Amino acid sequence: MKKLLTVILILTLLSIPYSVKSAKAETNVRVPVLLYHVVSTNPDPNNLYQFSLTEFKKHMDYLNANGYTTLSIDQYYNIINKKAPMPKKPVMLTFDDCTEDFYTNVYPILRKYHMKAAEFAITNLIDTYGHLTTSQLKTVFYNGIDVENHTTNHLDLTTLTHNQKYAAINNATAKIKSITNKAPLYLAYPYGTYDADSVSILKSLGYKAGFSVSNVLSTDTSNKYGLPRIVITNGDTLNVFEKKLLNGH
Repeated sequence: MKKLLTVILILTLLSIPYSVKSAKAETNVRVPVLLYHVVSTNPDPNNLYQFSLTEFKKHMDYLNANGYTTLSIDQYYNIINKKAPMPKKPVMLTFDDCTEDFYTNVYPILRKYHMKAAEFAITNLIDTYGHLTTSQLKTVFYNGIDVENHTTNHLDLTTLTHNQKYAAINNATAKIKSITNKAPLYLAYPYGTYDADSVSILKSLGYKAGFSVSNVLSTDTSNKYGLPRIVITNGDTLNVFEKKLLNGH
């Protein structure tokens, strides 16, 4: 009897590592990465990328009330690489083009709820009319907003020569580093388009990832240099927003 119990105990102990390993492998990594552009008090109804501030407030209220955890860009990257635990309801908020409304309309709401987000800046537009100033970018960066690369001039990278691509990415890298004292490690492709040469340049410059737009959730199998984002467009009601959080569209 004692020998039988010993055998059972040994078999049980041997099975534990396999069970743990299996459970880890089955972890379901799914993270919505939301993309906003202009958030306006008076959005142009004919512009898909101008979103209502009133509706944006509803979106953020919903996230706050329903237990969502907003992620920094590094947290997001570590989660999809299974290097960090995933909160029960993760979400990443991203904003493109460094328009001034981010500072006047969006940032106060993010601060209210202690939310994290990433601003992808077109660096040639910094300090120009209708866009964020250097001072404003510094303010948001030092208060928890990631400032990342959206190239110098927002041209479709697939239409450029290698040298033009390199300059558009590298010069923007230098500009952002001069403002934040931190080199960006993530890039959002203008118009969501990229090619193998674009990816090669990102890798050569030490970038961890590139973001495209494909309206699906991020998973641990997502292409790290073609990460999906979910576009929030003019007219997306709270009901539509809830659906996009769950399945990307």
